[in-house]
Parts: sequence; structure tokens; C-alpha cells
Amino acid sequence: MDYIKLASGASYFQSPEPAIEAAIKALRNGATSYGPTEGIPELRQAIAERYQEENIALTPEQVLVTPGSKQALFNVLSVLLNEGDEVIVPVPAWFGFHELLKYSKGVGVALNTSPEDNYTITPEALKQVLNERSRLLILTNPGNPMGRLYSKKELEAILKVTAAYPDLYVLNDEIYDCITYDRPFTSILSCEGANEKTIVINGFSKSFAMSGWRIGYIAGATDLIKKCIAFQASTMSGISLFSQQAAVATLLNRQSALAPILKILKENRALMQQALEELPHVNYTLPEGAYYFFPDFTYYINSKTPAGQSIKNGIALCNYFRDYYSLELAPGDNFGAVGFARMSFAVEKDKLKEASKRLKLALSTLQH
Repeated sequence: MDYIKLASGASYFQSPEPAIEAAIKALRNGATSYGPTEGIPELRQAIAERYQEENIALTPEQVLVTPGSKQALFNVLSVLLNEGDEVIVPVPAWFGFHELLKYSKGVGVALNTSPEDNYTITPEALKQVLNERSRLLILTNPGNPMGRLYSKKELEAILKVTAAYPDLYVLNDEIYDCITYDRPFTSILSCEGANEKTIVINGFSKSFAMSGWRIGYIAGATDLIKKCIAFQASTMSGISLFSQQAAVATLLNRQSALAPILKILKENRALMQQALEELPHVNYTLPEGAYYFFPDFTYYINSKTPAGQSIKNGIALCNYFRDYYSLELAPGDNFGAVGFARMSFAVEKDKLKEASKRLKLALSTLQH
């Protein structure tokens, strides 16, 4: 039985052809030496212009190019946090936030959200977790793992609350910003209340199928960017020049690069939704962005496999799918939601259809 992986955060798509051609050309022209830590001017300019097209006043000096968005996040955590500073993370959330916090001086504080109200962050709930030790609020829009897309009104309501805490920074991870389905994405930088303590993390891995190129960036106030540049200079330095040339070409051709990806993802989303509808006792919310479903399998917790093994949690359930049906899902336990699982639909259609059949069969054999 062929192994099918729906747990990956990377899509199966090929990187944009303009990116590949630009990288090859840059390599042939000798772009293999060290580059500036902050990123080449052409890329910083292209990133700034992308936001300027959306009426966001961003200058190249407010952009730092990083070796992936994970490094961008680590840069921010490293330069902002002091011992005991609290970092607010709405959960469910990408597990990487918690892993990165292990290597920082900050302390993670969970802000629980619920599928019953589509993972809404209410001002009242936010106020309950904020205090004088709160230093950073990390948002993800569109959300990973549940695909929640926050509106401008919702983001501005959050910024209105955070404005009462002058030492608090608001960081929005917008890595899936180009992957939306039913309504457009709003960058937090375009919202009323965005200021010098508003930070955006973004990159090329998810929207443009360029995960292996390792190109991310930070957009924020000039003072913060200078601190992050100094930190990066002492640790990772800059990223390869030919990768940055590829990123420039991608931005210049982003609409044509995105169109075929979005078409397939919309089709795949419909296929996975139909498959989930056929599963008994499985609930889900329809993702508005990114390329994951995050269904609730808690009905099957404490059931038994045909071999008599007990399914104690979501990790055990996903292990059962993997060991007996060669199907890998990402356990929701790692995202802060026991009994849920993240399922990517950024895979080939034939694999998606086969995965759906296996999942249905796997659940039908469990003894509840």
C-alpha cells in the first residue's frame, strides 16, 4: 500500500517557472557570494511595493529578508523578549510557535478559541489574558491549522484592545495570505490601529510553493528591523543571492504564478469537504484560507482498533491511520486540540481521493 501524507505543511506544486529561470540565470552570472544581511535592495523594494499596491505605506528599510519565516519569527522573539515576558498565542495554533518559544526568554500564554464560534478571538477573551507582562501577541491570518480568515473589522477590534498596553507588540503571521477562497485577505498593516508595534511575518513557502528556497521576511518599524538585522548578522547572516533573485521574479509574476495553484486548491477543498461529509460523527469548519481542514475526530477517542488497542488521544488515532492504512495526518494534539487532526489538501487529486477512501474505512473498523 502506497504511503499517503496529508500531514505536511508543504504543497506538492512546482515552484513558479520565473523563479527557477531567475535562479539559474543568477547562478550562471556568479551570484554565489555573500550578500547583504538585510536582503538585496531589489527584493526589499519588490516586497515594499507589493504592500504599497494595497495602500500600505511600507518602505524597503522596513523589510528584512530572512532564511524562511521561521527564522523571521525567531529573530523577533530574540530581540524583543526579556526574561518572563508573556507571549499570547491563540490556540489551536501552529506547533512551531511553542517550539520556538522554548529557545526564547518568553513564556507562552494560551488564548483558547473554539470551533463552535469559528475560532473567533473576542475582545473580552483577549482582555482576560493581557496584563503588564504581556509583550507579544501572535496572530495567524489565514489560520494554521483551521484556515480561519480574520476580517478587517475583527483585526481592528483586536488592535483596539492591544492599544491599551503600550509595551505590547502584535505580530501577524501572514504566510498563507495569497491562499484564500471565498473572500479577500486583509493584512493587519492596512488596519486602523496598526502602528510601530505592529509586525508582519511572511514569505514565499506556502503561497508560491517555494518551501525549499527558504525565503521569508519581516515587515515592521525601522527600529525593530535594525535590531533584527543585527541579530541575523550574528547568527544566520543573509540568504543566497540566487534565491533572492528568484523571489523578485516571483513577486513580479505573482498573479500568473498563483492562478493555477488556487484553481487546483479550490477543487481539492471541495473534494475533501465532500469526503468529510461522508464520515460519521466527524465535524469540521470550512477553511477560508490556507490548505488544511482541521476536523474533529473526538468521537473516536477511547475506541478500540480491530487488534484491541485503545485509542487514547489524537496522536494514537493518527498512529492508527498511519500504521494500518499508510495514511498520515497531523495530530491536533500538537496544535492544542486533542482529538482533532490537520489534513492538507495541497496534494495530487488521486492521492486525495485514495486518502478519503482509507480514512472512511479506517474509522468504520474502530469499535466505539
